[in-house]
Parts: sequence; structure tokens; C-alpha cells
Amino acid sequence: MTLHVATPLPVRLNRRHLLWGGLAAPVVTATSSGAAAADWAQWRGPGGTGVAEGQKPPLRWSRAENRIWSAALPGWGTGSPVVYGDRVVVCSEAEQEGKKSLLTLCFDRRTGRELWRHDFGFGFAQGSHQKSNLAANTPAVARDGIYVSFSNAEFARYTHDGRPVWINRLAPQFGNPKTSWGWGASPLLLPDSVVFAWDHHAGPCYLLGLSRRTGEIAWKVERPIGTSHSTPLVVQHHGQTELLVPGKNRLTAFDATTHRELWQYGEGMGPYNGEIIVSPVEVGGVVYTQIWRRSPIHALRLRGGGAAPEVLWVSDKPGPQEASLLAYRGHLYAWLDNGVLVCHDAKDGTERFRERLGGDCNSSPVAADGRIYVSNNQGTTFVVEAGPQFRLLATNELGERITASPALAGDRLFHRTDSTLWCLGEGRVRA
Repeated sequence: MTLHVATPLPVRLNRRHLLWGGLAAPVVTATSSGAAAADWAQWRGPGGTGVAEGQKPPLRWSRAENRIWSAALPGWGTGSPVVYGDRVVVCSEAEQEGKKSLLTLCFDRRTGRELWRHDFGFGFAQGSHQKSNLAANTPAVARDGIYVSFSNAEFARYTHDGRPVWINRLAPQFGNPKTSWGWGASPLLLPDSVVFAWDHHAGPCYLLGLSRRTGEIAWKVERPIGTSHSTPLVVQHHGQTELLVPGKNRLTAFDATTHRELWQYGEGMGPYNGEIIVSPVEVGGVVYTQIWRRSPIHALRLRGGGAAPEVLWVSDKPGPQEASLLAYRGHLYAWLDNGVLVCHDAKDGTERFRERLGGDCNSSPVAADGRIYVSNNQGTTFVVEAGPQFRLLATNELGERITASPALAGDRLFHRTDSTLWCLGEGRVRA
């Protein structure tokens, strides 16, 4: 069961929300960026939900069964593939003859043929965790191009045919932050900018907006000191659009148009220097989030006019450390780092099941067609029926480590293992 909190965590309102909260905000949708319903054009897909509504990815696969195509990847990475139109894009860190490079690669969605690659160079030699490297970030694709970032806080925008439009390397501008693990956040597109949180343990820290046209810093908001690897989330509710940014032992909301702070949820104090890895998720005006890594799960109902959210429930047990939450068909799923899948009732937080599937995991769950897909580091993907009763539908093996979250697009599932990009679907195996 979960605890229904009588006294919520503190919520601090910024006095400026009284001046700015009523302003109209732009509509930020998948279609406004040019993404179609069958695309998966950013971290966690349409709306950052991890859900592919109306799509029918395969139930079963292996290295031979239901393999539409597979393509060898130079080097490896933990960032997810993205799918846009007839293209699949993924980033990788490679090393050849002692020289490291960061690569952006584009493949034909139908055949798996490599269309182009760009050597980004290596840039700032930022440290990274042993489970990852500098290719830990998922690209974002829109009508105006392909946006990539790497864990050394270096960004680029490409045309769809692979021509670099601009490159921005942030570390030389702000100085060596001396972080241990780099930045895991993926680029988030607003109509005017690419959002990135320059968050680390030493400070100063900022929420940055890079111009989509030039790559230069278009706006900057000071932030408290603290570390975050979480990708922010854009939400629309009550006729307004907000940018939700985790980290610093709190969740902070900004007006997506003016970039002004609206409210904070959380005490701003806690363990791990405020570090958080998981991204928040929103469904039906309710945000599910954590305040630090492995904190309890908080369900917050958003309110209009720039007002602070209402606390619905807080779980009595910790949530994941790395995998983001998944809200789907009335339930909230947490894929814990030790291979345990937990299902909560999304309305009141009641725990419906807690089942050990096995293996260590880093990737986030996704859902489509009444199924939950979760993968572990051993290369196994478990398919579980969505709902309050646990039912394992399939166990699928690719025989190689999986640390990246999959992309769901149409009737295909795109998996990235250490050395291979896989397109999986019901159909004939291609040579």
C-alpha cells in the first residue's frame, strides 16, 4: 500500500507567477515539430510519455525471429534511437587506434542501410560512469533538423541529410565543471530553443535555452547548486504550457514562453546532492515524479493559472534509480534497477503487484497495444500485459547488453544493443 499524505512537501511559489501566469503559451505538440503519429522523435517518444498509442510493435523476437533488419554500430552508447519519417538516428562513442570520436549516425527506416554519419570529434574529455560513456543522450528530430547532445555538454544541429548547421560546446564557456559522470539529459525542443540544465555539484548552475537557429545561448535562468541527469518535460494543461525541471531535491516549473519560474515542489534538501536521473511523466494533468534518485514516487495534479500542484499520493517505498516511470491505462509502472517491476494504481497509489523479472537494468519501460516492455542489461526484454494483475506474455533475447530504451514506431520496435541497431517486427527475416 501507499501513504496518502496529509501534509504535502513544501511548494514555493515565485511571486512573479502572479504577473506572468496568465499569459498565453504556445502549443507544443508532436505534430508542431513535424513528427507523425508513427514516429518516435525524442527521448521517450511522443510527449515524453514512453507510450506509442495506436501502434502495434511485436510481441516476440530474437536474433533471428521477427528481425526485419539489423545494422552494426561503431562503438557503443546508452542513448536511445529516434525515428522520424524514413530515418532512424542514433549516437555513438567509438575508438579506433587509441583515438576516440563521437558519432551521429542515420539509417534508412525500411532497410537499415546507413545513409550518413558525422564525426563530431571528441571535444571536452568529460568523465562518465563505467556503465555509460559520452553517447548517453537521445537525439530529438523536428522539421527544421536533427538535434543531438553528448554527455560532455556539446550540442549540434544537422539538416536531415546530415549537414552540420551549428555546433556549440558549452564547457569552454562555463569552465570545467569537474563532474564525475557528465550529463545524461537529452535535448528538449521548445518552439524557440533547445533546453539544457547546466546542473552540477560545484555551481554555478543554470537552465539554458540554446537558439534553434544558431545554437547560441538565447536565455539563461540561474538555478540552485545540485546535480541532475534528468531530461525536463513540457506539459500542457488548463490552457497553459509549463516546463518541468527535476533536480536540487525538488521539481521546478517554468513558463514555457517567458522561461520564468512559477513554482517549486519539494523541500530543496535531501540526499545525493539533489541528484536525479529519472524523468517525470504526465498523463491527464497528473505528473508522476521523484525528488531525488530512489526517492518515493510523488503524484501531483497540475492546476491552472501558474498555481502550485495538488499532492495526490506519495508511495511508501522508493522508486527507480535510473529507469523513468511509465503511466499507462490507469496504472503507473516502476522498473527498478534490480529487475523488479512494480505496478501502482495511478489514481491513489495502491500497489497492485511487485514482481521480480531479473537482471540489472538501466533502460526505461515503454508501452503500446496493451503491453509493457522492459529490458535488462543481459539483453532480455520482458513483455507484460498492462493491468493490475501480473501476466508475463513473452521473454525475448538479443544476446547482447541493453542499456538504452527502445523506440516504438508503427508496428516496429527499434532496439539499440552494445554493437547493433535492431528493427524488430512481425515479418520475414532480412539478410
